[in-house]
Amino acid sequence: MKEQTSAIESSIDLVNGFPVPPVPGVRPVHALVSVLRLIRNKEDTRQIFETIKAVSGANGRKLFEKFTNTTYGRRVVTEPVRLEYILSNRVWLRSLAEGSFGRAYLDFMEGENLTPEGILASAEEAGIDYKGDTDFPQFQRMFLHISVCHDLWHVLTGYGRDPLGELCNLAFSRQQTGNPGFRIIVALALTAQKIERPDLPLVKAVAEGRRMGRGVDFLLQHDVAELLPLPLEEVRQRLNFIEPVIYKSVPADVRNALLRPRVQQTQAEREARAAA
Repeated sequence: MKEQTSAIESSIDLVNGFPVPPVPGVRPVHALVSVLRLIRNKEDTRQIFETIKAVSGANGRKLFEKFTNTTYGRRVVTEPVRLEYILSNRVWLRSLAEGSFGRAYLDFMEGENLTPEGILASAEEAGIDYKGDTDFPQFQRMFLHISVCHDLWHVLTGYGRDPLGELCNLAFSRQQTGNPGFRIIVALALTAQKIERPDLPLVKAVAEGRRMGRGVDFLLQHDVAELLPLPLEEVRQRLNFIEPVIYKSVPADVRNALLRPRVQQTQAEREARAAA
């Protein structure tokens, strides 16, 4: 029995001394279907996780190696740093100064009726169980950490949760993480938006997000808890963020109308509209 256990352990790959799962196969058809579902409904966050899972390949290992080569990254996976708890502490976030990164994050989350738990629930729907037992706890912890960073990055980049803002934020995230899933989502959803509104500078806005992602310091190496109390603009300047000028040149109502689901009104809605 000891020999069998030893053989199993010796077959597990290590990255920076931590066990990592086998490289998953690539499923491009599954990714395509997931992106099409996401285009139909941008609130279906599960499809982002479905796409990432389907085409990540060896990217997860590369990102894990880069992450755990940093001091903060090793703390996240070993202590561990539970960012989902930090970001769920609304009493603490509300105690931070007006204009701080943490207060801006809280305002964003409350304004959009979001919670860190919500994005983790979307991952669970896609079959990614961040809370279950695993032979690769450090690897799992990194991806949980990155998942709850998504809305933090919205705040830092200045991109909203409208369809264009989500694409720009994913273009930024692609540069930061290297994940090919983000690239597929951006390419297909941008095409759909461009067909709908060819008059808007959508390609340039997404390119601006991509450029921002390349210019910003590797975001995942920074201690989030230390950044949250600081003024948002100080954090943005320190990490070399740029202003999303092209994105903001598109009026908010126009951005929000992009790829809006075309559904028939209910009878009650039609009657209320006629009465008005």
